[in-house]
Amino acid sequence: MANEDVGTPYTRGSSFRARAEARQRTYRAQTLNAGWKGYGHLLDDDALEARRNFITMEAWQAARDRQAAGKGVADRTFRNMLSSQAMCFNIFATLQADVQLASRVLGKLVAGMHAVRTITFEYTPANEVFRDQTGRGGVDCDLLIEGEWDSGPGVLVVETKFVEPEFSTCGFRKKDRQEKGKKMCPEDVQLRGDPGACLYESAKKYLYWSRTIEGATLREDALSARGCPFGGELWQLWVNHTLAHVEASRMGAKVARYAVCAPASNNELLQGGEVLSRFRALVKDPSTVLFIDVDSVIDEILSASAGSAALADWARGLQARYHRI
Repeated sequence: MANEDVGTPYTRGSSFRARAEARQRTYRAQTLNAGWKGYGHLLDDDALEARRNFITMEAWQAARDRQAAGKGVADRTFRNMLSSQAMCFNIFATLQADVQLASRVLGKLVAGMHAVRTITFEYTPANEVFRDQTGRGGVDCDLLIEGEWDSGPGVLVVETKFVEPEFSTCGFRKKDRQEKGKKMCPEDVQLRGDPGACLYESAKKYLYWSRTIEGATLREDALSARGCPFGGELWQLWVNHTLAHVEASRMGAKVARYAVCAPASNNELLQGGEVLSRFRALVKDPSTVLFIDVDSVIDEILSASAGSAALADWARGLQARYHRI
């Protein structure tokens, strides 16, 4: 008998987060028949122990393996049904285990890609890439995918988002720094001709700007006379786009791509596509910045799973939790 106790909502209304949360509460109660703790989208201890936030054993194992390796996977991934990490593992762990299936699915969604070779979760670059790896700190990415494009081998860096309303921003622009009396990057910082004006370079000795310059990934007019285009919500897109190009260079790959994989209906995050459009306008090659709609990924998985009972169960789980919210 299905559990009718959907639990206490944290978010009310008609926003994307509210709809996604309601979907998870209903799925937990009626499909998983699992209990909740605190709010309806948070699994109780029994459901946590039973690994119910993961649609397949492969997804749970991939999350556990990456957590055991250190930085990357938080405890909330195992309890919170709105976790972007949990969504990432639920979608991509089966594709990681079957690169032929991954090639069929992603080949329909990533222009020019015809084969997936490897998928790495929570990829942390070597410290020499940006010199910013400090224990649990430093730039990483949700997925690093190596594959073959029409023009040769390539690298795809992917950031997955589920219900978040924003991307990570520059640490030197966060308001709490001023409240704590810490040094902040001025709004009118003069970066043109002097990347050292970036506090990540001068104060932290991180190499975000240096690697960007080495890769020549930005348009010549990307920097205005004053101000940094990456002080706000474009910061995460910038450093991950740069990471894709650095890793492609290090691997001898010809293709570097950066993608945001999120539900297109999460309009608060995507701002109707404006946030990606603004970032594309700054890079030399706009085709290196992609958007992959979670709904389209699930559509391709549903199509590819025909004829396989195990794959069909996985696909239906994805459909029930994440599809067309």
